[in-house]
Amino acid sequence: MIRQESVSMDETSKNPALRLADPAVEDVRDDGFSLRVDRDLGIAKLRMVPADSDASFLSVAGFAPPGTGREIVCGALAFAWLAPGEWLITGTPAAVATWLEDANDIGGDDILAIDFTHARVAFELVGSNARSALAAHCPLDLWPEAFPVGAVARTLIGDTVMFIARLEDEARAPRFRIIVDQTVAPYVRRLFASADQL
Repeated sequence: MIRQESVSMDETSKNPALRLADPAVEDVRDDGFSLRVDRDLGIAKLRMVPADSDASFLSVAGFAPPGTGREIVCGALAFAWLAPGEWLITGTPAAVATWLEDANDIGGDDILAIDFTHARVAFELVGSNARSALAAHCPLDLWPEAFPVGAVARTLIGDTVMFIARLEDEARAPRFRIIVDQTVAPYVRRLFASADQL
């Protein structure tokens, strides 16, 4: 007989091995930029067989997929290219969940459509110094000529990876969406919180 021990919630919160990552990450406001947690963003990933992925995307979504390194908006959802046969879908959690259900019904076993909303944290970085704050931790050329509105990439931020999208400006200041794994969100926040100390 195997002896089982019960673990209370209080014990779980004290033991890092038993604790889930804390998604409660605070916003950062600095001179010339702000990093805001987007708590109302649904996030999903769609994967299809690369040989005919564009045609499969069209049959499931009803419109052509975004080109390499681009994001398109269709209604309440944004579809971003990640790799051949792979896209990131963002929008309200309800819109993402509804789209995933429909996509799985249409695509069946030929697609993999997964909701990552609770496994990722999304930030919006905006402000006149947003590019400089990013440049301290990211190797991409983020100037408008190289990374215009609608551009997306997977790249490094500090010592981890992120998805980044160039969004429409806010009050004539550049705006970016950054999505990272929930477990590294506090680290990413600290990168920007310490920007004034660099």
